[in-house]
Order: sequence, then structure tokens, then C-alpha cells
Amino acid sequence: MIGLTTNMIKINKQILYIYYFIIIFIFSINYSYASDNSKWLSINKKGMQEYKERDFINAEKYYLKAITEARKSNLGPELSATLNNLGLLKIEVLQFKEAEVLINESLKIRLQHYGLNHRYVAQSYNNLARVYESSLKMSESIDLYIKAIEIYENLGDRYNMLLARTLVNLSTVQLKIEELDIAQMNLIRALALSNKYSEDNSVSLSAMQNLAALLTQKGNFVEAEEIYLNLIKIGKNNNKENSVSFARVLNNLAVLYKKQCKYDLAYPYISKAINIWKNLSSSDYSNFAAAFHNQGELYKAQGKYILAIESFKNGIGLLDISIDDFYEQYIEQSYSLINLYLKMGKKEESKNLLDTINNIRSDRGETNITLENLPDEIYEECSSSNI
Repeated sequence: MIGLTTNMIKINKQILYIYYFIIIFIFSINYSYASDNSKWLSINKKGMQEYKERDFINAEKYYLKAITEARKSNLGPELSATLNNLGLLKIEVLQFKEAEVLINESLKIRLQHYGLNHRYVAQSYNNLARVYESSLKMSESIDLYIKAIEIYENLGDRYNMLLARTLVNLSTVQLKIEELDIAQMNLIRALALSNKYSEDNSVSLSAMQNLAALLTQKGNFVEAEEIYLNLIKIGKNNNKENSVSFARVLNNLAVLYKKQCKYDLAYPYISKAINIWKNLSSSDYSNFAAAFHNQGELYKAQGKYILAIESFKNGIGLLDISIDDFYEQYIEQSYSLINLYLKMGKKEESKNLLDTINNIRSDRGETNITLENLPDEIYEECSSSNI
């Protein structure tokens, strides 16, 4: 009986060994098949390089080829990466609906492959939040940024910079909907996290820009000016004087000076900002158009109406590129121009622009606007407030 049991144990061990080697063999085949991503990697890298060089047409071609290769070779994580990359490209070229579809697909794959608590999932939440922010879906955007933040918090100190960046992104939305106190807390936290690495890293600089904008909204002009001037100094020291971010700082400082009726100080900054945008191959149309609008408001405040009209037209012309994506901004800036036309007695010009607006509103199923129910001109009084 004992001998029989010993033999049975030996047989069972042999069976277990056979099963073990079969499982290892199958796993090796699957692993080898799934991990053979060299072709995908080569194509995806070419797409990323073209994207970096801002050749979005060729970048998209490579990304589409990489997606095809990833699907064919059953490369789930790789597929999610390229879908995410193409989604970011679509954000850059203002195709937000396409971006939403791509990033959502990437997110679903990442959730299946990595689970809920992974940096790639947080990245997808962050990128999808950017899409919703651009589409003015502020509540959805905030929810996704918070999800990304919670993941980075769970992952620990190693991901502090990504956490800080997402806090800055969240504060941008909160500034737009005027949740200023919450935005300020997030920015202070982001600065505390990012400044542990260096004071002039991109995350710290973005946080400083948002904080200066927030202080301007609160009327803390002296503190805001100090931050903007410091950002300009850092930008010059780092040879970033021809970047979009530098242009935004110059524009914001000009707006700050305009709010204080310091027109002579504002002009050089707004002019330089506009020249930077003109010389860049950038799709930052919203901020570029806003800069022209700010320049127009600056001219109008001093009674330089002809120059103001030219600036307003330039801003509206930029938004013409994609009115659907910039509808609210397009309408707001157009109203300013119509009111200026009326102030100058240019009724024909005001009527023509209003007709254009009503054609757009009609296509969107909205009622027409007449000169009688046109929103009043917004007049911003100067202030030396430093609350």
C-alpha cells in the first residue's frame, strides 16, 4: 500500500511537471507574440518625431499606421499609447470630437490592462479633461482632473510632478468658472510640490502664471505684477522669449496694466505678445485672438477707434478658422466690434456683422439678435486696487 502511494505521488509529480512546462511553453509563445512590438515602436516613434516638429499631417499618417500595426499584432498597451498620441494631436488641431473618441478608447484599454490605479490611466483622465475643457464642458473636465489627481496621490512621491501639473490644469478650469479660492489652494500646493525640484521648471512656471492671473482677478495687482515680471525675467534667462507661454505672460501683464489705466506700460507688452504669436506656427488661436481683442480694448480706452477696429477684426478673423470650437469667444468679440461700430455711427458695418452672427446662430438653432437687444458694451473702469 505504501509502495502504491509512493508510485502515485511520483506519477502526480510527473503530471504536474508536464502541466508546468506546457503552461510555461504557452506563456512563452504568447509573451513572445505580444511583446514583439518593434515594428509598432518604429512607426510610433516617427509619428512622435513629426509631432514634435509640428508636422501634424505626417504625424497623423504615422500614428494611423502604428494603430493598424498594434491592432494586427494584438498589442493592447501599445495601441492605447498611439490612440492617446493621436488624441493629443487632434486637440492641437482643434478637432475635439475626434480627440474625445480616441482618448476614450485609449482609456478603456488602459483600464482593462492596467487597472484603476496606474499612471497611464491618470494620463488619459488628464488628457480627456483637456478635451472637455476646450469644449467648455467644465464640470466633466473638473471630475476627470480630480480622478487623475487621486491616482497620482495614491502612487506616492514618485509622481509628485505629474500631480502638480494636474493641479495646475485643474486650477485653469477653476479660474474660468471663478472658483478662485479653491484654485488658489491648488496652485499653492502645486508650487510647493514642483519647487522641490527647481524653481524654473515648466510646472512651477505654469503655476506662477495661473496664480498671477488669479491675483489679477482678485484685484491684487501689485502681487500679480511682481509674478509676471519675474516670469518675464526667467523666460529671458532661459531663452524662451519666442514661445507661446512667454507671449501669454506678456499679454496678461498688458491686461493688468490696462486695468490700472497704465496704457503706456501696456502697449509694448501687448504688441510684443502679438508679434510672437504671428511668428510662431501655433494653433493657439484662442489666446492669440484674445490678445488682439485686448489690444483693441486698449486702443478703444484711449479713443483710438480706427486702430481698435483693426485689432478686433484681426482677433475675429483668427476665430473664423474654427467657429464651432470658439463659438462663445467669437460671439463675444464680435459684439465688442458691433458696439464700437455703433459708437462711431457705422450702422451699415454693424448690421453686416450682425447678419453674419445671425447666420451662425440660425445654423445652431438659436434665435436672431437685433441691434435693440444686443448686449451692452462692456466698459471696464480703471482701478489701483491691491486688496
